[in-house]
Amino acid sequence: MKKINGLPDYLSALSDSDRTRFAALSSLVSTVAVSPQIQKFVFLPNQMDHPDWDDAAMVFWNATRELYLEHARSEGELPVLYWGFHSYDLLARRSSNGVLLTDASMYVMDVGSTFVGVPRATVDASSFTRRGNVVDFGVGGIDLTPARRLMDEAAIDDSLAFLSAVVALLAESAPAVASVDETVSVDQLIERSTFSSEFALASRPADAKRIAKLASKWKLPADETVILTFSSATFAGVYGLALTEKAVYTRDLMEPLEQTPRADVDPDQISWDVEKKGVRITGSQVMPTLPSINDDNREYFLDLLRKVLTQAPR
Repeated sequence: MKKINGLPDYLSALSDSDRTRFAALSSLVSTVAVSPQIQKFVFLPNQMDHPDWDDAAMVFWNATRELYLEHARSEGELPVLYWGFHSYDLLARRSSNGVLLTDASMYVMDVGSTFVGVPRATVDASSFTRRGNVVDFGVGGIDLTPARRLMDEAAIDDSLAFLSAVVALLAESAPAVASVDETVSVDQLIERSTFSSEFALASRPADAKRIAKLASKWKLPADETVILTFSSATFAGVYGLALTEKAVYTRDLMEPLEQTPRADVDPDQISWDVEKKGVRITGSQVMPTLPSINDDNREYFLDLLRKVLTQAPR
């Protein structure tokens, strides 16, 4: 089964100003000339007229998931260009190799070797170099050996020139279409985050059953409205976090429910507790970690939770 293009849904969760900025940036990137030698490696967002691939929009989205969403430096970034190719492991599983550029970052993936994600503003477009079959972007490199049957010498040089031109153009022009500073709602924070599917939101009708089940299992007060939950379950029960307008609730497996009034929670003090292997909400309350939280995205999750608790209605 083909994977669908999820970019339109991702963009729909962003603010109007971010969508306007995305349109401006993606239009800007599309003005950079693509030589015939490298057109099969260049993918633009929602591209339906790719000269070589009829599934280009899905290729772009899959690269966005693998290079950005699974390794996000921040939530709500705007992906505007993917240059790359696919590699396959021994089980024939396909992975995206290459470079993903967003409004805020540059992500470089060399499957089986290196991955880096850095602020786009720190990337020097004039530093891109080549050593044999390896291209180096100053922050990370990619071995082109798996793609050499599709990529001749001219294509390698043209690719470096093309990516350098795009990075330089974004550096020069992005400030003119910078995002307007605005208050972002909790729903927007969650929807445009990499943890969107892990949260259950009261505003999403499809999540009502999950929220009701947790509220019943945890015996949450009937006079409190659940705003969101972040939980998982085993045969031993439901564990995780629930947020209402009055309190933050957490529960670990085989442990009693913990509760702290919202007024007593300082979002800036939320941190990772190494000893407890969970998220410390207050001096006495710890949220257990969930399978979706790992070493790579832990700090991202903590930052997201701080923002959610700051913005959530009381």
